[in-house]
Amino acid sequence: MSDIVEASGVHKPSLYRTFGTKEELFATVLRRYLAERKALLSELIAECRPGIDGVHDFLDKLEADALTESGQLGCLFVNSSTELRGSAPGFEHFSDEYRETMRPVFRSLVERVQPATDAIVDQRVDLLYTLILGFRVTVRSSTGTDETRRTMVAIHAAVDAWRS
Repeated sequence: MSDIVEASGVHKPSLYRTFGTKEELFATVLRRYLAERKALLSELIAECRPGIDGVHDFLDKLEADALTESGQLGCLFVNSSTELRGSAPGFEHFSDEYRETMRPVFRSLVERVQPATDAIVDQRVDLLYTLILGFRVTVRSSTGTDETRRTMVAIHAAVDAWRS
């Protein structure tokens, strides 16, 4: 809280009146981050080609971001939800909220691949979501760009298996 006071010039009592506890302030930050992340990923998807090539475009954009200095820090939401899930008031359901917010975003990408049953689309959405979460964890814990690139190559290979 002291760092926030110093950076913002807002006094602690004002922060507590506005947000309540530190945990409630952090929950507000995470919700805002989630909304911004959803918008960013939706924009990236809109820029991608249709079909599997579009999924590869999207993955290339994620990799390019992950290789930036800020990208190496990882995803605030993924980092926080794995560490804080169920351990503090306001954090009990962030992983569920993240998944339910991102599922339609990833679905919009997967549905562009080729006509498929809802069950297959759902499986691909779940797989892509899981692979991207794992990628974000790898980026955060990685020792360098080689591991990041190897991980993304493996994800591209998994997506290529969707070709029929």
